[in-house]
Amino acid sequence: MKLIFIAFVLINTSYLSFAQDKPVTPKKHKHKTAHTTKKALPEWAIAHNYDATAHVYFPDYYTFYDPARGGYLYWESGKYVFTPALPPFLEKVDLNKSRVQILKNISLDLHPERDYPHYMEMYPADHENNMVPVPIPGNPAQ
Repeated sequence: MKLIFIAFVLINTSYLSFAQDKPVTPKKHKHKTAHTTKKALPEWAIAHNYDATAHVYFPDYYTFYDPARGGYLYWESGKYVFTPALPPFLEKVDLNKSRVQILKNISLDLHPERDYPHYMEMYPADHENNMVPVPIPGNPAQ
């Protein structure tokens, strides 16, 4: 009986030492890497000390910048529309020198254009001969 036990121990220890001598190849773990794509700030951001933590309202153009959606909201055909690019009527405007209102009082999850009559009243437009369509406060923003 002792011989069987000794043989069993010798076989197992030789197997264990063989297993320890065998080179260990590291397992390749599939890990999720967080791809944080930091959106580039608009060109006008530096001039206005803007850091993309709030909505921006351009009162002279009735236009909002929404950093959560990464684009602009402007009035067209009776409603606010979204575009990731600069709206056509702002392409030749120097937004570095334009008036802006940084709307830190609302969450980035909200849509500021839904309360545009409030912003139009708080921050009236200051311009002459503007060709920008003026939102009608009685219309529901969509």
